[in-house]
Amino acid sequence: IGAYKAIMSSTVGEESNILGTTDFQEEYIIAKLRDRLEPIKGQPSSNETVTFVTNKMYDLVWEMLRSEINAYTTKASFWDETTEVTLLGGIVINRGHGDGVPGGEDYYQPLMLKSLTKDGESDIYGDVFGDFPALAAPHRNAKYV
Repeated sequence: IGAYKAIMSSTVGEESNILGTTDFQEEYIIAKLRDRLEPIKGQPSSNETVTFVTNKMYDLVWEMLRSEINAYTTKASFWDETTEVTLLGGIVINRGHGDGVPGGEDYYQPLMLKSLTKDGESDIYGDVFGDFPALAAPHRNAKYV
């Protein structure tokens, strides 16, 4: 959320000054997230904008992770001693924490569950979690190879 706030309240290049730190991870997130947040630039913070940012951040992390996985699974010898790689992706939903905010238990919302083998990938989300939620559909249907 710090990266989101910095992007929304600045022009290109000013984010580090707003954060008041030299945080290379945050700077990387800002650089990669900036263009993805253009559709909500100038909108007030709301549940919808936080949801949008969360989904874009999830996409960013998934792309980075899948790139690393592809670097290994495409090596000729990778599947010699490995039969399956299972990937579970989702987000943690923080519910009502802070001064004067009625709280609730945080929970994990799975968005994707895939099994990778030398023969390809299988979406096993529905087998494990059933058909919920609609929010998961874009992540479940995406093919990254």
